[in-house]
Amino acid sequence: MPAFHIHITGLVQGVGFRPYVHKLASKLQIDGYVNNGLDGVHIYCAGHEDTIDCFYQTLIKQPPPQALITAYSIDLIAIKIAKGFFIQKSERTNSVQMLVTPDICLCEDCRREIKNPSNKRYQYPFTTCVNCGPRYSIIKDLPYDRENTTMQELQQCESCNTEYKNTAAIRYHSQTNSCPNCCIEMHLFDKSGNEIAYNQSDYIVNIVALLFEGKIVAIKGVGGYLLLCDATNDKTIKLLRERKFRPSKPFAILYADIEMVCADLSVTALELTHLKDKAAPIVLCALKTYPENGICSDRIAPDLNTIGAMLPSSALLQLIADKFGKPLIATSANISGSPIIYKDADALQWLSSIADYILTYDREIVAPQDDSVLQVSNRGQKIILRRSRGLAPNYYPVPIAGLPTNTLAMGAELKGSFAIAKDNMLFISQFLGDQGSVESQDSYDAALAHVSRLLDFEPAHILADKHPKYLITEKGISLSKKLTTSFTSIQHHEAHFAAVMAENKILDLKEPILGIIWDGAGYGSDEQIWGGEVFVYDQGEIKRGAHLKYFPQLLGDKMSKEPRLSALSILENFPLAQNLIQKHFSETEWKYYKQLLQQSNKIYTSSMGRLIDAVACILGLIPVCSYEGESAMLLEALAKKCKSRTYDYYHLPLNEGVLDWSVLINELIHDWFQKEPNEVIAWKFFYSLAKAIVRTSNHFFIDKIAFSGGVFQNALLVDLIIEMLQHKRQLYFHIQLSPNDECISMGQMAWFSKFGEPILNKQFN
Repeated sequence: MPAFHIHITGLVQGVGFRPYVHKLASKLQIDGYVNNGLDGVHIYCAGHEDTIDCFYQTLIKQPPPQALITAYSIDLIAIKIAKGFFIQKSERTNSVQMLVTPDICLCEDCRREIKNPSNKRYQYPFTTCVNCGPRYSIIKDLPYDRENTTMQELQQCESCNTEYKNTAAIRYHSQTNSCPNCCIEMHLFDKSGNEIAYNQSDYIVNIVALLFEGKIVAIKGVGGYLLLCDATNDKTIKLLRERKFRPSKPFAILYADIEMVCADLSVTALELTHLKDKAAPIVLCALKTYPENGICSDRIAPDLNTIGAMLPSSALLQLIADKFGKPLIATSANISGSPIIYKDADALQWLSSIADYILTYDREIVAPQDDSVLQVSNRGQKIILRRSRGLAPNYYPVPIAGLPTNTLAMGAELKGSFAIAKDNMLFISQFLGDQGSVESQDSYDAALAHVSRLLDFEPAHILADKHPKYLITEKGISLSKKLTTSFTSIQHHEAHFAAVMAENKILDLKEPILGIIWDGAGYGSDEQIWGGEVFVYDQGEIKRGAHLKYFPQLLGDKMSKEPRLSALSILENFPLAQNLIQKHFSETEWKYYKQLLQQSNKIYTSSMGRLIDAVACILGLIPVCSYEGESAMLLEALAKKCKSRTYDYYHLPLNEGVLDWSVLINELIHDWFQKEPNEVIAWKFFYSLAKAIVRTSNHFFIDKIAFSGGVFQNALLVDLIIEMLQHKRQLYFHIQLSPNDECISMGQMAWFSKFGEPILNKQFN
């Protein structure tokens, strides 16, 4: 009989592909073997041509549920195939050319098993199978086999080994297999570092008892440590905020099931779909007027009308949530401003000041990840707020034509991520936080080293932001010197624009595209701080078509944290209105900041984010933020409370390439002095921004509009834009990426693919 070689690549390791191939081959009575390589799955088989064709077509058209095939081929080969079909040991042949499997949340089969008293995995907190469990977080090397994960040292018991070899079992060739007889052992420590020993079967019961007592417990999750406490215990949540120095940033809530979620939150069909997704993200949902579970909503999300809800991503969290029977606060365990803690030693050293108890277990995490976060606007637009566990590190399908191979894009300083292009593959890291702290920089370096090692990657080109003082840019320059590669710097907002165009595959269109790029800050080509930009992409060029009127940038990044400074800058020429905000300053501060405004060598900004901050402060919502984006979130929540939604608006005229906010502010202040309710003013403000986009698109007479930048995390603004323009213009929003600075690395890659190679910056010597 003729022999064939089938090669399949993509997301085909860690998803049960080899067991699936074996079962199908056995069913069709095909001889041969299957193995993993660095470039995917290889199948060597023999049989009648019609049978082999049926086998091949079934593999491609009906792969395992978690698989994603990106390329496939079949070739006639001249080798002798032995009788039978089996799974052969993996080979490290060829170069890495496949996707890296992300972590997959607990599947329904495993969920049923841990709840079934007659099943051997009843109440076992590390239950997984070929369709679920940790993947990216525990992979040390490729191909994906147990010896290349942090499960390497844990030996399977006889029962698990029988399952591993049983072609009919859901754990046939499951690399993360374990059970109570060969368990991943847990350890509980008090805040003094003393271990409290229990039988392994008793840990969950005792953890739940501690939570009922009002204790804060740090739990090792799939991608790092989480802090859990009772979401109905006001005193405990208050204590958590005090210990974590987190006065008002909202917490996410872990619910045991959908029924419990719906008792507190109004969940749409799309939100439900995302909650049940295999990535198990946090999904922002509207809070009901009277939550049934008794959650302390004012303490959990102060002054907001949405709650971040999540379902258990692992058997451990499912068992805790089930036994507790009430919602739980579940927030990343970190020290303020630092990345998520994932090493056991670090947890014992640093979390004792926050948690009363710390639960660890004997499975190492090598790729730490926060939970992914998203929301869905009322008009159904998905907005990713944080792309991390379950979504990283792959990006497929690759939307960039002519992807520049062997290229590393460093991303931005805030909301860091990096992108790697190798061959025809694109990888975008998990959210890596703001790069202002040493801990975040170390986390970035570790993630880059880990992914580079997995992919056997070394860059030939390095891309970074144009900001001369970004630490991430300096890191890129240093790495470029070390590796003697080319280095290219790319303007921040052009990268935003390129990212959203690439995601929507419109970067190669011949017709013009309008880019509305609104965010907090980015270094501009005129050495000022941009952030309220209107770009025109036409005939292969990006041009700045308009921008928000400049106003003084006070004290650099301090301004982004203190809306009162934005308000003071905006109100510089509104002396009567300055009385609205003077109360937010001491006498010394007021005098000092007013003097700063009089200096002649000021830096200016066109930031829409800072304009939003200013309005939030003018309305008395917040003078100083305790977390990034707080002022914008409060202003949006206030606008959503508006019952009498007027179609009146403030004017933001476009004159000679400048969007003049002074007219808007003058009209807004007039409303305030006329005692218009704050929620009406907030509504009119966002309605006015959407209206200004309509007028801007009319001015440029461009039908295609792309949106990027952190301002477009605002679901209300996005809905208003869609309402006004969906039948008049073609609108493009981000798809797999966040509109915030996490998309910058992808944008740098897209920009470079289009404009970069012919005009590479000179190599550093």
